[in-house]
Amino acid sequence: MLKPVAFAHAVTIVTAVFYLLCALLVYSAPDLIFGITQSWFHGLNIEAARTAFPLSIERILWGLITISVVTWVTTYATIVLYNRLAKQKG
Repeated sequence: MLKPVAFAHAVTIVTAVFYLLCALLVYSAPDLIFGITQSWFHGLNIEAARTAFPLSIERILWGLITISVVTWVTTYATIVLYNRLAKQKG
């Protein structure tokens, strides 16, 4: 059985680190991160998705908080459900 709280903490920390690294790349090398993103969307032109808003500490912190909460809740719920399903015989 997996421990839901510990697992949710671990996944949230990893997600937060990736989020902050991505924000750093957007700030320091926006063309690089845009090129990477474009390569993930095969055949789609995402030029219109380029933001016109400057990157700010407030936006980064709000994004970090919201992605962390959603990640933690989703991971916790998934592990609780997984543990319940794993206990069932079948």
